[in-house]
Amino acid sequence: MSRFKVGNDQPLDACVLDQALNWMVTLQSGTSGAAEQQACQQWRNENPQHELAWQRLAGLSREMGLNTHALSAPNARQLLRARSAPSRRTLLKGFAGLSVATALGLSVRERVLLPELFSDYHTATGERRHVRLANAAEVQLDTRTAVDVHGARLALNLGRLLLATGTDSSLSIKTANGWVRPAAQSRLIISHDLPRQLGTGVQLLSGSASIEPLHGTGLRLGTGQQLTFNSLQSAQPAALPSTADAWTQGLLIAERMPLGEVLEQLDRYRRGVLRCDPAVAGLQVSGSFSLDQPEASLDLLAKVLPVRVQRVFGYLATVVPA
Repeated sequence: MSRFKVGNDQPLDACVLDQALNWMVTLQSGTSGAAEQQACQQWRNENPQHELAWQRLAGLSREMGLNTHALSAPNARQLLRARSAPSRRTLLKGFAGLSVATALGLSVRERVLLPELFSDYHTATGERRHVRLANAAEVQLDTRTAVDVHGARLALNLGRLLLATGTDSSLSIKTANGWVRPAAQSRLIISHDLPRQLGTGVQLLSGSASIEPLHGTGLRLGTGQQLTFNSLQSAQPAALPSTADAWTQGLLIAERMPLGEVLEQLDRYRRGVLRCDPAVAGLQVSGSFSLDQPEASLDLLAKVLPVRVQRVFGYLATVVPA
């Protein structure tokens, strides 16, 4: 029996909850032994918050029927062997995110786990990052973005980036759907596998770029234009909204956007799980919301719309009718 009393509403630190998730999935992944079990018990005994986090996760698992066996034991072992010892902790954190997300039906997060772990550059939830390339080219990575860099060739595996090419006219960006080849002195946003986006998105802030689907006819995109393309074809170019790069400043600008779509955008920047009751998903939203402070944005939505936010120890949040 635990020596800590856990039946209370004490708030939990996000880092402690992450650690609890790591331990829970480690012990149930088929890769652990007596040493890991002993180390986990020692971690639980170190601090009342540790035991509280463990008990709450165990209780949530029982109540919601969560299954943390998201990876089979052979697959888990293969991943662990593929990385050096210092990366084991990162992999286990990935297992935790994968297990909980899969159990809650978030298949998108399952698909993106490996690119986030193994790409040359990647960002965590809520993080943005600047990367300087050769010939004065620069890239700003959005949250949950994974990119590989091979000289003048970039591969966007997941997420969204803003690329400023500088004087380099040889840069090219590959996604699963084809190639984007921007001209020198161009600024453009490229996105892949974002919510409600079918294919790869390209937005030209300045300059021009060639779009080349893997198996389709290419076209040229100019300043102020945007389109999406898949491996077979490109959509017709459309006018670029003036707020296209608001995310680089940590803002989400909504203009009569359905609440469900607003929450999908906020969910990319929020640690944990964010869900929307279908009864309120169609409510129209207009306004400016912080991506860097998604919890404050949720509270603001609850003030201006007939909704309320149900939270479970800071990780699981559901927006429901007020």
